[in-house]
Amino acid sequence: MQKTVLISLLLSLLIAVPLFGDAAKLINEGVALYDTGRFDEAIAKFKEALVEDPSSDRAAYELALTYQAKGDPAQCQAVLEPRVKKKNQYLSAMYGILGNCYDIGGDAKRAIATYRKGLKVDANDTQLLFNLAVTQARTGQHDEARKLLKKELTINPKHSSGHYLLGVVFEAQGFRTAATLSYLRFLSLEPAGERAKDAAKRALALLGAGVEVKDKTNVNINIDPNSRKEEGDFGAVEMMMAIAGAAQTLEKNENKSEFEKKRAHVSSTLKMITEGNERSSDYTSRQVIPFFRTLYDQKLIDTYAGMALLSLRLPGTEEWRAANEASIQAYVQHFAGAK
Repeated sequence: MQKTVLISLLLSLLIAVPLFGDAAKLINEGVALYDTGRFDEAIAKFKEALVEDPSSDRAAYELALTYQAKGDPAQCQAVLEPRVKKKNQYLSAMYGILGNCYDIGGDAKRAIATYRKGLKVDANDTQLLFNLAVTQARTGQHDEARKLLKKELTINPKHSSGHYLLGVVFEAQGFRTAATLSYLRFLSLEPAGERAKDAAKRALALLGAGVEVKDKTNVNINIDPNSRKEEGDFGAVEMMMAIAGAAQTLEKNENKSEFEKKRAHVSSTLKMITEGNERSSDYTSRQVIPFFRTLYDQKLIDTYAGMALLSLRLPGTEEWRAANEASIQAYVQHFAGAK
């Protein structure tokens, strides 16, 4: 009799214990489906995993992430709002996804508050720093967005989107040199695509600011002596940028292609900056200029300048590419070795 009772008890315990191995298998299957864009099927797998193991924070996180990708912020919020009330290993990431879902749903204020909560869990979570900066920038809170992006990029200097957004914020706030170099740093990481084309156009416009060409012998240079200095005093640099731009209008350069003129402007500006920049405490001097100094030391600035402008497809681009195959290969190998 006692033996029968013991067997029954063991069977009941086995039934009651979640099949965690099955839950893990279902989660992995769901992730594979997510990676191929089959979101509805992935959601079904994650829900099955939560039936097997209701305590699985990973399953909840993956489910919410998939709802976000599908564009269903309400379901995403429903999954995560109970989960963030208790500590778990995915907590900062959950705050990030939950903030995104509030933002997608049109509640920027709540999104910002949620990102902040996540940063209290992990102050160096780069995704939270970036996502909060994105929302701050979109809502016109540029000072904090700038601060967040500088911190995020100091931790994760190869994040192309961070450099692009910081360039936009710098430009919006009138930090001409910092914006130019942020766009150029972005182009070292993402030289192709629509964002690259936009960044290249913005960088060239900033490089050429203050140069007024009246004719071949009459070029005016105007530099704002009262430009903002919170992100470094780059008055001398901006004068050099303008002089380099004016030089492209000289008669000796009139037969050069548009691509070659723009490439030379980028190259000469970066050379002057890397040769003359003193060690300063501002973000651009600490984090961005040293990158270009490395290229300068490797004699790759000229090649970089051409690579940064390829997306614009300016007249003369293909001729430059054909004539510089060896240096382009050296440039590519440099970055491959730096990874």
